[in-house]
Amino acid sequence: MMGSLVTVSPKKTLFMIPPVLAVFIGSRRNTIPDRNSGSNEKLGTSKSTLASLLLCSLMPLIFPGCGGDSDKKEVASKEESIEASNQLIQLRFRTAQDKDRFAASRSSSSVTEVDHEGPQESEGVANEIAKLQPGADWETESQSAAAAERIRQLIDGSSTTVGFVCCDLRPDDLQSQEHRGGFIVSKWEPGDLPEMKGAEALADLRAVFAKGEMKSDVKVVRIAKEEVGFVTEILVELRGFSAESKKPRQVTTEWRARWNDSDPPQLLSLDLLSYEESAGSVHFVDATRSVLGETPHFESQVMTGTSFWASRITRFGDFSLTGHQGLAVGDVNGDGMEDLFVCDGGSLPNRLYVQGVDGTVRDVSAEAGIDWLEDSRSALLIDLDNDGDQDLVVATIGVIAFAENDGIGKFTLRGGHQGARYPFSLSAADFDSDGDLDIYACVYSAGDTASARGFEATSPTPFNDAENGGRNLLLMNLGEFQFADVTKQVGLDEDNSRWSFSAAWEDFDRDGDPDLYVANDFGRNCFYRNDGGRFIEISAELGVEDMASGMSVAWGDFNRDGAADLYVGNMFSSAGRRISYQGNFGESSEIEGLQRMARGNSLFAADGKGGFRDVSEPSGAAMGRWAWSSGFIDVNNDGWEDIAVANGYLTGKRPDDL
Repeated sequence: MMGSLVTVSPKKTLFMIPPVLAVFIGSRRNTIPDRNSGSNEKLGTSKSTLASLLLCSLMPLIFPGCGGDSDKKEVASKEESIEASNQLIQLRFRTAQDKDRFAASRSSSSVTEVDHEGPQESEGVANEIAKLQPGADWETESQSAAAAERIRQLIDGSSTTVGFVCCDLRPDDLQSQEHRGGFIVSKWEPGDLPEMKGAEALADLRAVFAKGEMKSDVKVVRIAKEEVGFVTEILVELRGFSAESKKPRQVTTEWRARWNDSDPPQLLSLDLLSYEESAGSVHFVDATRSVLGETPHFESQVMTGTSFWASRITRFGDFSLTGHQGLAVGDVNGDGMEDLFVCDGGSLPNRLYVQGVDGTVRDVSAEAGIDWLEDSRSALLIDLDNDGDQDLVVATIGVIAFAENDGIGKFTLRGGHQGARYPFSLSAADFDSDGDLDIYACVYSAGDTASARGFEATSPTPFNDAENGGRNLLLMNLGEFQFADVTKQVGLDEDNSRWSFSAAWEDFDRDGDPDLYVANDFGRNCFYRNDGGRFIEISAELGVEDMASGMSVAWGDFNRDGAADLYVGNMFSSAGRRISYQGNFGESSEIEGLQRMARGNSLFAADGKGGFRDVSEPSGAAMGRWAWSSGFIDVNNDGWEDIAVANGYLTGKRPDDL
């Protein structure tokens, strides 16, 4: 997931979380120079009032000052000024109107008719798959798989052989806390539990859910050989509907299981390590079809997946199997309702959906002039020229494109910057406090060529601390839709060769300018403190390098102490946790780093002294699965910021084929 904090305009603040999650947070006003009139007329509340409002509502700050237009401008600093000239080039993108791929009459049934099962597995492919299976040197992996299957059978009741020592798997002394909206969380404080027959303990656990309504996930997260047999730690998640209230319910629990060495292994004992149960009403429903379903291309473009298009669009069409397309939310036509811009892969048009009063949308991509057929990775709807409407910035595979809004939702392409091949996300802030928004682009891979991208061209080296990634860039807004790369001049080239996914701005030290945190895949993240328009990298100093697989970053105040806290989306890997702690994995100084990569997401709490404390595991915020995007949001309006995490991976037609 990718996450970046964005100031959308003098009027709006938005969390942009490419590629899959964007949450509109709210509206705020600020004092911004009116460049057309040459005055500093107030558009809303004063800057000091804004700061108080944003601090109380847990949103990051942007502190604009004064500015002006010119082809070349100087930015004041403690050292020397920055001189920058416009670097945008003229562009013309292909659009869907040039080559319309989507007829209004096309239906989902026609898509199904032309679909196919793909090529048959060859003998060579079968041999390669066989090599991936654990052999004698990884006997524990075979045992882990057998143990997980056995636990699944016991949970769903398909196995009746339960002759093992067991404790109560759903303790009676649960401590419950009710939250606003009827959401109840019940936890067990670890202690002694009565011994029970395995069949009874499992039956009591299943009884929490209505019959036939329970689904389960089982992950072996640790395995260790013993003198006789082996022991596993198993993460179990059960979800469904309550047997009593018929409301949604979830159980997250961890077990320690001991096994003998038979083939398959037999369960000897089962102990409870942790237990948490949550229940409540449905807060969200899938509204995709009810909102987008009437658009002509809904079935043919929105509801078809990567595998469908991969067999129909060539590499020359700039279609990428890995996806990573983002979206942006903003009011493009000034009617007070939020609209939606959605990026798509090469040869598939980007879409702009304008919201109607009934909550449904109308596709206006073509009439707005932005139905581009470019492989687009991220987008921002922000006011670049301070004229009160939302302009558009799109990171395509080759350039960062800028389009001006005429105020009613018609866009004119004003040029593009070529310095960011293979970008993954965009964010915006007024880094130099001159009153206009500047653009920061995260660039993932450095080795892209005309025929290869990402891992096909360059692999991260070393895997857990890679420094051979792309070069991120900061584009200074010169006014009049002119931008220049000032990354090196402002100090952002330090540690600027990592595999960057996303970035977020926040004035964490409350000195009046926005600081920048960058989440990097395959290693250390970067945190740049802004000192009057110049940046100093301080991640190691503050203990927030978070050496992992950084996907997204979000700022919030989860504990309501008035200081900004930091949440970083990574990857939780049960296989990584299980394998990296085994003796035959190897011995080196890098193993601890690899173990850290498998832990999951990170929550850093401000310590009140200008630094942070890692509270990821005690807070329960680490487990976000294979996380991509993350953001703080008060889901139940109780005044406490919750965390939303988008996770998952590519899904093929075969469960064993990624």
